[in-house]
Amino acid sequence: MTTHVFIVNESSFPIHLEYLFAGTGAADANDHIGLLSDIKRVRIGDRVIFYLETKESSGIDGGFFGIFKIANINPIVIQDSGNPTYLEQQLGKKLIYRVRIDPADVYSKGVVEYQALDNLPVYAKEILWSLIYRKLKGQRGCTPLTIEESDRLIDMIQRANNNRPLRYNNSDGFTYNASSQEIKVVSNGRKRYAGATNPATPILPQILKLANSSRAFEIHLQAYFTENSGLNVNQTLDTITDPASQIIWLGNEVKCGVGMRSIDIFSIINLPRNIRQYKIMELKDEQVTPTITRQIFKYINWTSQYINGAINANIQPIVVAREIPNSGNNRLRRKKLDSNGNPTTFWQEIRDAFNVFNAKNLAMPILYYEYNFVRNNIVFTQVRY
Repeated sequence: MTTHVFIVNESSFPIHLEYLFAGTGAADANDHIGLLSDIKRVRIGDRVIFYLETKESSGIDGGFFGIFKIANINPIVIQDSGNPTYLEQQLGKKLIYRVRIDPADVYSKGVVEYQALDNLPVYAKEILWSLIYRKLKGQRGCTPLTIEESDRLIDMIQRANNNRPLRYNNSDGFTYNASSQEIKVVSNGRKRYAGATNPATPILPQILKLANSSRAFEIHLQAYFTENSGLNVNQTLDTITDPASQIIWLGNEVKCGVGMRSIDIFSIINLPRNIRQYKIMELKDEQVTPTITRQIFKYINWTSQYINGAINANIQPIVVAREIPNSGNNRLRRKKLDSNGNPTTFWQEIRDAFNVFNAKNLAMPILYYEYNFVRNNIVFTQVRY
């Protein structure tokens, strides 16, 4: 179960609470692949925390409020293409991607930013890095928290409320009182979300179109993973990601290190006997090159230092890249085998890079997958090297 932080302001927060939804948008854009990739990672039952962003002149502290959960309603992600979008005037902004939510343990008081981010603990592992990176980087309305970050932030919210969540019935609604700076229950006041519920634009047709035009589609590939991982939509994909029943955490663009590097897809898998495996997935819209092991090293180093329980025996690096055919022509004129059936220099350099990296025993051996497009679908195949 992943916890997602959605950004709201003084105008939009009460509307989100009253109509029980969360959303993201990018100014006046009708679509935005980066935001779509983010919100597509949500799954039914995932937790939602709102971060109330305020202006200093307002006198409102803002901070983190919760806890809600993703509702069991299909489609999970809505794309609102209306002009205006539903509740746009009340929200004061255009939110093109939305998810509906239900109350979980809702607490009246939030945790102000100073307590969560600025009042830093002694140990670096206890810092909420994901939220600090979001603030530094900006332009991200839906941020995933690691399991440990989520536990710490929820614990802060609970302690701020003396572990007493609000009491409410199914007919009760919620709103935000700016004067008291608290979430309030509105007796028998639950409002119905009556906007368009069209599913978000499918990712695969966009990938096919871009690939056929020799255009970049790496962020679309990432969105395909967040949209479909573990959901039995593409069995060749699930061989990489594992089924949903085993995925206990899923994140994309996971920031790691002060250099603001990002792990394309990061997941935590629950194996038999409650053994956890930490999957680092590097996605490419081109064929792989030997230098990819430099990126993998940095991601493994961050994971082993920052993620509790992650060690070399359970960190699984995965590379997913465009197919290098055994023979024949392709756009980059690269292939695995020469005319005599021997490895080409290009392919041998990749094999050597992987094997040299694996010999360092920093993590489990790299799993390498290639993909190609077959009958308007994307097919992933593990390649032994």
